[in-house]
This record gives sequence, structure tokens and C-alpha cells, in this order.
Amino acid sequence: MDSLTLAFLPLALWWPVATGLSVLLVLSAVLWMFLQNRPPRQQAPAGRPAWLPLAFALFALVWWGFGFAFALWPLTELDELGQWARASSYVLEPLWIGGVAWVCALLVQRLLRSTAAMRG
Repeated sequence: MDSLTLAFLPLALWWPVATGLSVLLVLSAVLWMFLQNRPPRQQAPAGRPAWLPLAFALFALVWWGFGFAFALWPLTELDELGQWARASSYVLEPLWIGGVAWVCALLVQRLLRSTAAMRG
């Protein structure tokens, strides 16, 4: 089985595509969180903490910065042979960064639903 790579793209585009993929995945998790937390128009937002989605957005931004600094940025220092040797990292690292953001978004949304159900 072949590993995931960006071999169909020119080598110069691997890092920008990987960075864009990680940004897209983290921002989609944040956007999903805000869309799920939006109360219906006819109801007041009672029982839902308003600070939790903002705290999640801040966490997602910090997580993306951490992943960018320690996983994606070192890929810029590789020469061409090193880039080919770590070709799967250009796909797997953004998927890990975005995957952790999505898991956290799902957990926070479940927490919001359970606290709203406990309050009645």
C-alpha cells in the first residue's frame, strides 16, 4: 500500500498545500462549533455557556500554532532529498493537527449538550 503523498504536485507546492490543509481543517472545526452552538431564533440562549466556544476557538488557534511550529515548520528546512524522504509528513501532519481539533470540537459540543440536558 502506498503512503499518502503530494507527489502529484510540484515539490515547491508541498509545504504551502500542507499548511493550507491544516488551516482549513482547524478553521472548519471552529466554524462547525460556532454553527452548532448557535441557539434557535425563537429561543433565548439560556443554559449554554457563551464563553465555551470562544475558549475552544482560542484552544484551536494555540493548537494550530503548536502543530505549525513543531511539525510543519521543520519541513521547510529540508533539502529536496529530505522532502522526498518525508513525503508522507506533508499529508499526515496536517491530518493530525486537524484531527485533534475536530475531536476536541466534538467533545466540547457533547459537553454543551450534556450540560444543557442537565439543566433541563
